[in-house]
Amino acid sequence: MALGDMQEGEIAVYDDAGLYRLIADSVPLMIWVARADGQLDFFNRRCFEYTGLEYRDLAGWSWRDVIHPEDRERCLATWTHALQTGEHYEVQYRLRRADGAFLWHHGAALPVRDASGQVVRWFGTCADIEDQVRDVRRLMDRLLAAQESERRRLAEDLHDLIGQNLTALGIDLTALKQRLQAGGDAAFGGRIDAMRTLVESTIDAMRGVMSDLRPPELEEFGLAPALRWYAAEFTERTGLKASVSWPEGEPRLGHDIELALFRITQEALTNAAKHSGGTAVQISLTEADGRICLCVEDDGAGFADPVGARRARRGGWGLPTMRERVEAHGGTLRVEFPGRGTRLIVDMPAARSS
Repeated sequence: MALGDMQEGEIAVYDDAGLYRLIADSVPLMIWVARADGQLDFFNRRCFEYTGLEYRDLAGWSWRDVIHPEDRERCLATWTHALQTGEHYEVQYRLRRADGAFLWHHGAALPVRDASGQVVRWFGTCADIEDQVRDVRRLMDRLLAAQESERRRLAEDLHDLIGQNLTALGIDLTALKQRLQAGGDAAFGGRIDAMRTLVESTIDAMRGVMSDLRPPELEEFGLAPALRWYAAEFTERTGLKASVSWPEGEPRLGHDIELALFRITQEALTNAAKHSGGTAVQISLTEADGRICLCVEDDGAGFADPVGARRARRGGWGLPTMRERVEAHGGTLRVEFPGRGTRLIVDMPAARSS
């Protein structure tokens, strides 16, 4: 077709490569293509517009530098696994924009095979999901706030409705035994004692539930005393020795920060009791440069298998909820496997109580 014969709005495409480039550049997604060995050698226009980089800055393995440092290892492990197995994958990560901001994206890649089934190319896309992530976080924030409100209400109801009645029942049983003994009828004394013991054990169990729901030590004394109390209770209940390291004399953190760190520690200790197979767990808190760092480390089996370690880092064990709590306060959470045991590290701004 001669240029003079083209209608307004038409674009001349002289070969298949030009057609593919035209289609790729018209799609509002980042599109890339890689060789069978994993080196990227094609990017559509959206890739360059988003990153502000040129072809030489992204080609080969250079694309790793635009992935957030906290997501880089996970993305590389996923990509390497796909190259080894020839399986398609999907992964979420933060990608650096031209202005330096990191936004969440959803990446996916499919293998392109020849007639013999051999992978010859990889075709990948990358979609901006920052708005969806923010919506999910806002929803999680509301869910966590509703959960804490329900915990408080339930703890108050247990105290007001059941706790007081059980206490009154225990008093009545004591009075009944004394009256029977005064009348010379002690035949039911042993049975009454057993009933009173049952009532007292039920009260103790209920107090434990109430403390889990709304720890009074956290409300009244702060994070460090609450963690020491919980560690002692956890040790008695599970047999897994828990200890707390926290510098003396530190001022209290903000209530929301203390609550988030306490709940994260609860979940981490529960995970250690269920999964670690260890004998001890260490809880330590340190503060420096206006940030608070929580570390929960057990001496269990950990993950010798890299695939198992990657899966554990991605989710399960209550990690998504813990991560949401941390990120809601501008912090980060990571899970490490130092060969033996599991280490959970939380870092967030150390906002003080007003």
